[in-house]
Amino acid sequence: MKKQIYFIALAVLMAVPFSACKKDKSDPPAVTTTAISSLSVSSATSGGNVTSEGTSAVTARGVCWGTAANPTITDSKTTDGTGTGTFTSAITGLTPATLYHVRAYATNAEGTSYGEDVTFTTSSLIKSISFFADWAGGTEKWDFSYDPATKKVSQFLNYWDGALDKTITYDYSVAGKLSLKRDGSNYGVYDLNSAGYITKDTDGNTMEYDADGYLVKYYEYWDNASHLKYQMTITNGNITKITTFDDDGITAKKIKEFTYTNGDNSDGIHQANATDSDWKPIGNFYGKPSAKLVDFFEYWDPRSTPIVKSKSRMSYTFDAKERVSKATKTLTDNSTEVWDYTYQ
Repeated sequence: MKKQIYFIALAVLMAVPFSACKKDKSDPPAVTTTAISSLSVSSATSGGNVTSEGTSAVTARGVCWGTAANPTITDSKTTDGTGTGTFTSAITGLTPATLYHVRAYATNAEGTSYGEDVTFTTSSLIKSISFFADWAGGTEKWDFSYDPATKKVSQFLNYWDGALDKTITYDYSVAGKLSLKRDGSNYGVYDLNSAGYITKDTDGNTMEYDADGYLVKYYEYWDNASHLKYQMTITNGNITKITTFDDDGITAKKIKEFTYTNGDNSDGIHQANATDSDWKPIGNFYGKPSAKLVDFFEYWDPRSTPIVKSKSRMSYTFDAKERVSKATKTLTDNSTEVWDYTYQ
């Protein structure tokens, strides 16, 4: 009997450290990093997925970022809730044309875990656009300056054949307004929404945007009423169709359809404009540009019988940073229009 008691006691003693060891085991969370989206000159969207809390609850999660590999929570970071599951993170305050690293993180009582290191480069601010058309036989240049703090356009210089034609300055001092001055004189006042997009111009024309920030309708104002002038179709972040209406706002008189390349429009070149200007969209005042670069577009008058379509093709040259340095449009008659880009 004593021998049996001895073996039981020994078994209990052996179990104590084993049990204690198992109880002390700790696991940090498990988290993955979401791919970058909605990239701009000063912001991006990422996030992550906490797939396991570990041995205690996740009390903080988000992303951290910096210009060096494998950033940690001692660098810039977001805080996006607690617990397991997916989350979205807004990365802000970035410098244009800069390579960044981002990692998702999750913290519990045992420590902080990180997801994969994902890299991205913020968009470049356009410095100048030079335009030449062989049918016109001349050059026009748009030269842009930006406020270093807000990254908004602060001045626009317009040149014709190398000579300065006009200087436009941008004034945002009144909340919800953009005032333009040409060579010191008033040039127009525009209403802005909370995203900084123009909703009403100096002529009373109005604009509507979708939830993602793309311009979808443009109304002209005359005879004391608004008339639908343009309507845009957005597909997968690209403006795929622009319909131009007659004065009745109902009858379509021109349709333009765009087909895109696989190349990202990472520096915000506006190629599917539904405005009366090629320089005004710079700064995204008329909403987001398409996510991809245009491959070609076709346009026609839907009132014609039979329908006759014209086609313009786009080709590109890129600089050492893979930014578009030249975009060439070849029209149906094989005449060309060329845009040369430089960046801040």
